[in-house]
Amino acid sequence: MSQIHDARYRLEREHRQKIAEERVRNTTSSFIDRYQNELASLQEQGLVEFVQVRYDGCLSELMQIRAELDSNPFNARERSKSLGNEIYSLRNMARQIKLQVEEAQYQNYLKELEARAEVEKQREVAISAAWTQELRNWTDKLSLNLMLKEIKALEQQVFSEKSVKKEGDLLAKLHKLKLQGLEKAAEHRVLVERQSQSSTNRDFANAIAEVVSTSLPTDQAQVISEQFDTIFSDNPEDANAQLHKIEQLSDQVDKKIEDEAIRKETVKAIFNTLKTTGFAVQKPKLVTNKEGESEVVIAASRPAGNRAQFQIRLDGSCTYKFDNYKGQTCKKDIEQVLPKLSEIYGVDLSDSRVLWSNPDDEDAEMKPIPSQTMNSKG
Repeated sequence: MSQIHDARYRLEREHRQKIAEERVRNTTSSFIDRYQNELASLQEQGLVEFVQVRYDGCLSELMQIRAELDSNPFNARERSKSLGNEIYSLRNMARQIKLQVEEAQYQNYLKELEARAEVEKQREVAISAAWTQELRNWTDKLSLNLMLKEIKALEQQVFSEKSVKKEGDLLAKLHKLKLQGLEKAAEHRVLVERQSQSSTNRDFANAIAEVVSTSLPTDQAQVISEQFDTIFSDNPEDANAQLHKIEQLSDQVDKKIEDEAIRKETVKAIFNTLKTTGFAVQKPKLVTNKEGESEVVIAASRPAGNRAQFQIRLDGSCTYKFDNYKGQTCKKDIEQVLPKLSEIYGVDLSDSRVLWSNPDDEDAEMKPIPSQTMNSKG
C-alpha cells in the first residue's frame, strides 16, 4: 500500500506542477505580448534610435524569455518581471533624449553660423549676424522645421557659393522661405486638427450631455445622450458632419433646458400659490400624456372635497381645472389662486377665461369646470 500511496502522491504532485506551469505560462505570455506591443509602439513613433542599445537588449531578452517559456515557465516569469520595468522606462527616456538631441542640433547649427561670421569678417559679418538673428526670430518652430532643407540650401549659397552680397538680399530670401514655412505649417496644423477633430467632437458632446444630465429629467437626458451616440455612429469618419449635427442638437438642447427651467418656475409658482390659498397640495408628478408630451401634474384639494389640478407642459403652457364644488365657491377659489399667480409669480393669464357662471343657485352642485390654459411669462 505504501508504494501505491507514494506513486499516487507523485502523480498528484506532478499534476499540480503541470497546472501551475500552465498558469504561469499563460500569464507570462500575456505580459510578453504587452512588452512586444510597447516595443512596437516605440518603433512606430520613431523613438528607438534614441535608446537603440537598450531597445536591442530588451528585444533580445524578450525573445529569449519567449523561447524559454515552454521549457521553464517559472524562470521565464522571473525574467519577465525584471524586464517589464526596463521596457516601460524606454518611452520617457527616448522622449527626453530626443528633445535634448534636437535642441543640441539647433544650438550647434547657430554656433556654426557664428564661427563662419568670424572667419569672413570683412564681407560676412553683417550677413551672418542678420542670418542668425532672423533664425532666432523665427518663433514658429514648426514652420522652421518644415523649411529646414530649404534653409540649409540657402545657407550653402550664402556662405559657400557667396551668392549673396548684401544683407538686404539675404533677408529677402529668408522672408520668402518664412512665408512658405508658415503656409506649410498652417496646412500641417489643419491636418492635425482634422485628425483630432472627432475626439474633440466627442469631448464637446460629452460636455453638453453632462449639462443635460443635471438640467433635464432622466428620460429626456437619456434620449439626448442616445442622439449624440447616433451622430458618431452615423458619421464615424466625417468630423465636420459630426460637428454640424452636434451644434444643431446643442441648439435644441438649449431650448429644452430653457423650457424645463421655465416649467420648474411655473410648477413652483403654482405649488406655492395653492398652498398659501389653503389647498393641501400633492407632490408634483412628471407624466407623459396621451399625445406623448411630457407634463408635470399638480393635484390639490380642500378638506371639503374641492379639487384643483394643473398640467404644466414644456412650452410653459398650463391647463387647469377646478371641480367637486357647490355654488359659487369654485369661482371664489379661482379668483384667489389665478390672480396671485399673475401678480406674485408672473404667470400670464391673459388667454384664460371662465366658461360658466351660476350667481343664483349657490347650493347646487357644479359640474367640473372645463380645462383652461395659461402661459408662463418665463
